[in-house]
Amino acid sequence: MVKLVPISQDDFVTDLKAWVLQYAEEKVKAGTWPEEGSLERSEEEFRKLLPQGKDTTDQYIMSVVDGTGTRLGSIWFGVYRNSEPFGAFIWDITLSEEYRGKGYGKETMAALDTMLKEMGIGKVTLHVFAHNEVAVNLYKKMGYKTTDIMMSKEY
Repeated sequence: MVKLVPISQDDFVTDLKAWVLQYAEEKVKAGTWPEEGSLERSEEEFRKLLPQGKDTTDQYIMSVVDGTGTRLGSIWFGVYRNSEPFGAFIWDITLSEEYRGKGYGKETMAALDTMLKEMGIGKVTLHVFAHNEVAVNLYKKMGYKTTDIMMSKEY
């Protein structure tokens, strides 16, 4: 059984670097950004989203740990109270490679559901790149429904 606990500053710094790089790579892979300048664009987006780092108001960056306290990865979500029901947006979920495919993703999503319900959140939303079939399938299994589809065509 996994738990979500506040992330340490050291883990946050490490994870943030990985998120910035991965987001830039995903945007390029999805065809929404050119490779040139993608890392700088990603860095700028993260600066806007997390102006106070892990202590940014209404942003929750948690470590995912197992029953022994071993860190499996992290999850980052924001809470928005400007609509009814109050909502949350999942910005990132990352499990270390060695913990993938072992049910921890599903446990992480279930732990998040519990946490959000305890916070009075009534709706959770996320974005997933279409080429990330493993994540898409996990979210479908966890009850997420497709709300928008963006499509592109290249020449």
